[in-house]
Amino acid sequence: MSSPAAVPTTPSLHTGESYQEKAWRKFKEQPLVPIGTLLTCGALIMATVKMKRGDSQSLNNWLRVRVIAQGATIAAVCAGTYTLGSTAGDETKQTRQLDEIQAHREARAGRDRKEFEDRLKAAERQWNETEGALSGRDSNTNMAKGDSTSKALPSVQGQMPQNISSRPGASWWWFKWPWGGSSAS
Repeated sequence: MSSPAAVPTTPSLHTGESYQEKAWRKFKEQPLVPIGTLLTCGALIMATVKMKRGDSQSLNNWLRVRVIAQGATIAAVCAGTYTLGSTAGDETKQTRQLDEIQAHREARAGRDRKEFEDRLKAAERQWNETEGALSGRDSNTNMAKGDSTSKALPSVQGQMPQNISSRPGASWWWFKWPWGGSSAS
């Protein structure tokens, strides 16, 4: 069992898996690569030991083992990459299709957002025009210019009684009920 200091367990930024989980997954995907790496390191350590002892014949044998193990490891890396690359083509196509779908959704969302903003601006313009017409700004401006053919709303000052607040239901006094009565009675 390795100590946490030797193999950090901090999650990877991209996948969310720890370094130990990632190493185990990689070992399962390509088991010959870590085995070849360990054999290469073992042969190199043994060659170093034989060199310190002065055993040149054994040193040369261990260096040859190191070269063979290193070549086998590189061959395993190439074979694993080729094998994973051929199966990754399907994943790449799926990823590409998902990216295209996401891009299509984003483009549609952008178009929808633009259409909404246009409708909102048109509604705001219409609201401002209606508000301006109701407040009399347009009619006062046209009367000041001497334009008597303005499209101002008709005046309702003479149509409402002055003591409107003293009558119950006074705001509906001009309304006629379908059965002939009025709201004031």
